[in-house]
Amino acid sequence: MPDNLKSLKVIELMQIGFSVSIDATEHEENFESIIETARMFNSSLILRNMPESLLDQKSLKKLKSHSHKIIIET
Repeated sequence: MPDNLKSLKVIELMQIGFSVSIDATEHEENFESIIETARMFNSSLILRNMPESLLDQKSLKKLKSHSHKIIIET
C-alpha cells in the first residue's frame, strides 16, 4: 500500500474513534495531517521509529499540546 494510502487509512481510523500506532518513518510526509487528526478527534497515537527530522525542538513543540495522548517509542 503506498504511503499516502496508509496515512489516509490511519486518519480514517482516528476519525471513527480508534487509537493508532504508526511507524513515523512511513508517514513522515503526512505527519502534520496525522497529528492534527489526532488532536481533533482526541485519539491516542503511538509513534514508532521517529526519524531525527521529527525529533527537533520545533516538531516536539507541536506535539507538546497533545503529549498526554502521544507516546513516542525510542
